[in-house]
Amino acid sequence: MSDKKKRLIIGISGSSGAILGIRLLEVLRSIPIETHLIVSSSARLTIEQETQWKVEDVLALADFHYNPRDIAAPVASGSFATMGMVVIPCSIKSLSSIANSYSGDLLARAADVTLKEGRSLLLVVREAPLHPGHIRLMELAAAAGAVIFPPVPAFYAHPHSVDELVNNIVGRVLSRIGIENELYMHWQGLEKGQVEKEQPPAPAAAAGMDPEEEAPCADELWALPAMTLATTGADGSPHAAAVYFAADADRRNLYFFSDPASQHSQDLAVRPCAAAAVHPVVGGWEDIRGLQMRGEVRTVPAGDEWQRGWSCYLVKFPFAGDLQAAISRSTLYTFRPDWIRWSDNRRGFGHKEEWTLP
Repeated sequence: MSDKKKRLIIGISGSSGAILGIRLLEVLRSIPIETHLIVSSSARLTIEQETQWKVEDVLALADFHYNPRDIAAPVASGSFATMGMVVIPCSIKSLSSIANSYSGDLLARAADVTLKEGRSLLLVVREAPLHPGHIRLMELAAAAGAVIFPPVPAFYAHPHSVDELVNNIVGRVLSRIGIENELYMHWQGLEKGQVEKEQPPAPAAAAGMDPEEEAPCADELWALPAMTLATTGADGSPHAAAVYFAADADRRNLYFFSDPASQHSQDLAVRPCAAAAVHPVVGGWEDIRGLQMRGEVRTVPAGDEWQRGWSCYLVKFPFAGDLQAAISRSTLYTFRPDWIRWSDNRRGFGHKEEWTLP
């Protein structure tokens, strides 16, 4: 299978957690992988019950979708090359069919084919509590080669919303099948003071510095959706506005869209320097933390650089793919910080560290 024709099968079965499969499909829209979707009849009911999505709109997220009764579909054959399959979420009924090689529908058949061809199969099994029969089925599936991947969130990322929990799980699923992404927080070790001789933290590592100096909080902060951008007008008047931003892999370019008629767009046309702040909502002073930055802002011209910025933006905000008209009327900017200050009261009142970037 050539790199230009990578294919991934996604199955959504009838257990609770349909939003996990939907979010996976949203993210994959901005990645050059051909998606083949199977939604079980029970999953159709769950989608309508648990989410505001219509089944037809979920099907439209995939490049190809199939009726679960269509055993003659391409994905039912091992000669149809794929990089693997994810069943997300995976009901106990689907787990049982897969574990026992009972291909009663296309979802179970595609999973069985994935296993017999030695390809990756991830089963995001959603049930709790588990009785011995459930555990026995997972053991059977694992013995056949499946990866059992219960949707257990990583709470060290300090999620603040259901969306963050969903992103964390989906990001880890993508990573497990070999698709790198920025949806989840990578564990960086215990914080300073919790272990002896801890490496000195530095959130600016996420903006191009030595990875050994990166702060444990960096991923948490960069994953936040908005930053407050401060600009200065030609007459010296200050202005601040919140903008959705997405960083590139090195976190040296922070991309955001803005209406050319907005105040900060007009300010930047005259003075392309700005300050920015990124911080979570907290309940008390002892949890206050965030990043303050200064740097240069410039427009991103049409071409390869614009496409790279747009790809970064779509990975973090898949809904932007449905806002083409608004995007076409907006300007893509990149903010490149040259100075960063990290504040974190969890490490002591007023704890701050600063970096100047090249």
